Amino acid sequence: MSYCLRLHVLRCRPSKPSNGFTLIEFVIVIILLGIMAAGIGGFVTLSTQTFVNVSERDELLASARFAIERLNREVSNAVPNSIRIKTDSDTNQQCLEYIPVKASTTYTRIPELGSSGLTMDVIPIKTSTGEFFECGIFCPSAITVYPLDSSEVYIDVNNNPLPTSGQTAGIKELDIPSPEDSDLWVVTLKGDEPPGFTFTRTSPTQRAYIFDDPVAYCVDNNRLLRYEGHGISQNQDLVPPTPSVLMAENIVDIDAGDLPFSLEAPTLQRNALVKLKLTFERDDEQIVFDHAIHLKNVR
Repeated sequence: MSYCLRLHVLRCRPSKPSNGFTLIEFVIVIILLGIMAAGIGGFVTLSTQTFVNVSERDELLASARFAIERLNREVSNAVPNSIRIKTDSDTNQQCLEYIPVKASTTYTRIPELGSSGLTMDVIPIKTSTGEFFECGIFCPSAITVYPLDSSEVYIDVNNNPLPTSGQTAGIKELDIPSPEDSDLWVVTLKGDEPPGFTFTRTSPTQRAYIFDDPVAYCVDNNRLLRYEGHGISQNQDLVPPTPSVLMAENIVDIDAGDLPFSLEAPTLQRNALVKLKLTFERDDEQIVFDHAIHLKNVR
């Protein structure tokens, strides 16, 4: 009797409710997760694209600033009136050429009109880094005094016939006393005695500049290129015949009315100016550098 009653009770007990998900709940969850994933994915994509755009802009800006800053520093150290610009009127390709100052000094005596010779007395010569200038046995350098035009600087002083007058002469050797910082140095110029060499114009400040090879910056095919080691030439080359170094790229095509380089002569109110205007572009975003370099007129 007790057994049957217990069995009846077990059979009549209601079943427990299920703890799982229904199909409708599962579909709703999937839809909600998809909406959230789409929103989060869009946010991540936008953030990533913003980061990429900012990185590319910073990279373009840094590259342009590096090129402009280096050009600024180098041109500021150019031999006075050694800057010249050549332009191809058909392609608007341009090259700015200048001669860096290797060392400078003050002279006390130079061969001039009425006292031609091949030696000049100068105070100890130092480079821009403060070290004493060394020329070596076969000195490739030249020295110039008070040049008023680039044609007076770009002189071939190593080939015959050697110049006998002008504002630029080749250096044959330096007579350096010991110790180096005492007395005067004697600079022997290249030439024959007689006739020797004559500086046709003296410097109001008795300054002399020593240099060797020129440097050129050219804008060609949307790139800024740097050339050096191509030697002195009286006629400027549009593209120097030496390997180039890439300084910057992504430069916008140049038109005739907006050339990258221009030179303004000095006036009584200001120094000479080299004007730079370069436009860089990447992904339809442009950065314009409009810059003026003041040139030293210390002669």
